[in-house]
Amino acid sequence: MTEYIKTELKQPVTVQNIITVHYFEYTKNFAFTGEAHDFWEIVFADKGDLYITAGSSESLLRQGQMYLHRPMEFHNIRCDGKTASNSVIVTFSCSAPELFAVAGSVIRCGDVTRDLLAAIISEAKKSFSSPLGDPYTACLVRRPDAPFGSEQLIKIYLELLLIDLIRGTEHSGKITNLPKARGDDKKINEICAYLERNCENEITFHDICTEFSLSASVVKKLFSAKLGCGAMEFFSSLKIERAKQMIREDSRNITEIAEALSYSSVYYFSRAFKKSTGMTPTEYAASVKAMYEEHNVPIPAEAEP
Repeated sequence: MTEYIKTELKQPVTVQNIITVHYFEYTKNFAFTGEAHDFWEIVFADKGDLYITAGSSESLLRQGQMYLHRPMEFHNIRCDGKTASNSVIVTFSCSAPELFAVAGSVIRCGDVTRDLLAAIISEAKKSFSSPLGDPYTACLVRRPDAPFGSEQLIKIYLELLLIDLIRGTEHSGKITNLPKARGDDKKINEICAYLERNCENEITFHDICTEFSLSASVVKKLFSAKLGCGAMEFFSSLKIERAKQMIREDSRNITEIAEALSYSSVYYFSRAFKKSTGMTPTEYAASVKAMYEEHNVPIPAEAEP
């Protein structure tokens, strides 16, 4: 009879705790005064550029780049006074010494890291009731109705992200272990990029079909299968995200923003905005101001970084 030997798997990277998971939408003048704590912190520039300080050095974190702060390292973050940016921030405990070799430099992120961060954010929303945009969160509150295994998935996704960083996959910007994108994936990416470039213009569903020489049924199938929504629903969400950024930059009034995004009237803009966010544009502006005013240090808009 064969005697089977169990092999205990090595786990060099183990996340012991999650402290916070944030998705921030900053005002253009946002500036955090800084702190130091005894756990790791990932900062990822999701939209727009950010300035981060680590110790006594300040670095520019461009959109799509990441920085890993060491435990007990003083750090802060700010916008440039011109553009309202978004960030993902994840804080956690991990005893892997290899992380110290990764920390301290700007990391150019590929699709793998971005997808893992998106998965962490998605599972965090399902796992915890704490608002992801609240900068004062010190303790995550568990949802009683969280899906089975959601917290474990956060741990798995984060450990996978850290292993990729330690291996150097994202430092080189190369992703060698993934299959080439299929035709459908390439096409949906092209359409999404087209809509993003034109989110301030008036685009119809017919325009999309014509631009890419696709039938209406094919476009509907692509968006339903890949994004779980319709093409125009996706386009509308891009407009709302751009509107939120414009509001946080505080350089235009609501009427001007509606016109810039090609809405037929302020009324239709406000209705679409409230449908998407649950707030009117004015209410959103007030909520953002109230959320960040404690940490907000104005930076003159004309000042150069």
